[in-house]
Amino acid sequence: MEDELSAEIATLEKVKDAVERLHREGRKATANAVISAIGGGSKPTVLKHLQTLRKPAEAADDQMPSSVLDLAKPVIAEIFAQGIKAEELRQRESQERFHRVMGDLEAQIEEIAEAGEVLETANGRLTQKLEERTSNLATARRTIAEQQTHIERLQSDLTRLQSDLAQRNAAATEQITGLLDDLGTKIAGIAGRLESAPPVQADDKVKKENKEQEG
Repeated sequence: MEDELSAEIATLEKVKDAVERLHREGRKATANAVISAIGGGSKPTVLKHLQTLRKPAEAADDQMPSSVLDLAKPVIAEIFAQGIKAEELRQRESQERFHRVMGDLEAQIEEIAEAGEVLETANGRLTQKLEERTSNLATARRTIAEQQTHIERLQSDLTRLQSDLAQRNAAATEQITGLLDDLGTKIAGIAGRLESAPPVQADDKVKKENKEQEG
């Protein structure tokens, strides 16, 4: 639907009027300039109309019969002279038109070249960004790999420390158990000796202590 509306806006007659107006203003009749002058239109349609307008009109090939030519020689001489003048004028107009067309084409080529430079610049930026992203990704992958190696090393150290701690705990538990067993045996021996010792009289003990103090 939009293409149809654009085609209706950019008719051949409107494009022709726009080209003539641009030339009168001393401007190049490029496709963009024509579209701006007529207020819209499809660029392919405008380019097609510009190509049509640039084709020279084909001259009609009408030949006069020889009988009429013999009767009209005086008139033909005058017509021939005027035709030469008209041909010279037509050639001058054709040359001017050719120069205008060439100017339009050169301007169009400049627009295309500018668009190409813009695209090339954008492509360069995108390529640079892609290279930066690729480099950042490679750096991130290396960092992740290094961190993974460090984590694996820490896990290995933790496993080894846990094993050493378990062995030391087992040895300490075994040592404490042995000490407790020895202590129990000693306590049992002391208790046995206390039970087998003769009882000590309290009075005799007090007398003995007093005697020692007096002496």
